[in-house]
Amino acid sequence: MNDIRKRRKYLVDRPVQFRFMGLVVLPLLVLSASLYYLIYYSVFSEILIPEAIVAMLLPAMKKVNIVVVIAAPILLFLILRAALIFSNRIVGPIPRIERELDRVIGGDYSVRLKVRNKDELTRFVNKINLVLEKLDRNR
Repeated sequence: MNDIRKRRKYLVDRPVQFRFMGLVVLPLLVLSASLYYLIYYSVFSEILIPEAIVAMLLPAMKKVNIVVVIAAPILLFLILRAALIFSNRIVGPIPRIERELDRVIGGDYSVRLKVRNKDELTRFVNKINLVLEKLDRNR
């Protein structure tokens, strides 16, 4: 029942996948920005630190800023890529399932829905296939 071919397109249903990716990425970005703000500005603005310590911390914090500016886009790209792949495991099989169900609606009860091994809808599709099998036997 499982089709092991690789999916060629990762963006199958853009609006749904972008919403899913937004659910993953936006909270992560807000959390990261909040933590950065808290750490960086709290240290230098809110806490009364003697001038000697500030003089030592400032170069270190500038280096941290450089690392953050370089690492943030790379990390964001990796997170978006992972979110895209995971969202495709949920949303990707839906157009194919719809096409196969249209054949069933047309009267072809011998159709069995196919999913890839890593798709998240595997258990759901297996249950539909059981229903189709019973319908096919009863005809």
